[in-house]
Amino acid sequence: MSASDRSNNRRTVAAYEGYARGYAAAVSATPSQSAAEDLRSLAAAIPPGGRVLDIGSGPGWDADFLETLGVRVRRTDVTAGFLEFQAERGKAAYRLDVLSDDLGGTYDGILMLYVLQHFERAQVDGVLRKLAQGLVADGALLMSHMLGDGEEWEGGAGDYRVVRWPVPAMDERLARAGFAVERESFIDSEKRPWRSVLARKRG
Repeated sequence: MSASDRSNNRRTVAAYEGYARGYAAAVSATPSQSAAEDLRSLAAAIPPGGRVLDIGSGPGWDADFLETLGVRVRRTDVTAGFLEFQAERGKAAYRLDVLSDDLGGTYDGILMLYVLQHFERAQVDGVLRKLAQGLVADGALLMSHMLGDGEEWEGGAGDYRVVRWPVPAMDERLARAGFAVERESFIDSEKRPWRSVLARKRG
């Protein structure tokens, strides 16, 4: 991992530190119909009462919904502002930098929504391998990525790193890490199209 790759991620994290509470206020605490279906698919893909690692939990709204489905969720984020926000809500959330930290065990499922776009291309293989290693045999991963090609900086000050992936390229990376895609869904937006993927660890 190059120094510039790591600095790009740190710049993005610093931007979230300044916007964590604004983000929490801007994002609905109730998932949309399609998002709820994605989360239900993850809950259905793991044993009843299974344990899920939520990477990039943010304000914790997705973790809240998963818990209503009987899932045990370990909430994590790299941004201190989000951890503080969840603590004020009475939720236990832990710092985790998926680029450098151990995942702290193995899980039945992993949730990583709206996170992967902030990693450079050279970082993605390592992240996906780490996720596979953190899952039990046949464990499930629900993740999302922004569709398209190229890299850019977003936000008013241009501090949010965005790396887009076409479907074939992302599926190749997932397969290389040991995942098989079982389900996909899309959010159609001209400027910010997203794909969510439910993938199963092979073997």
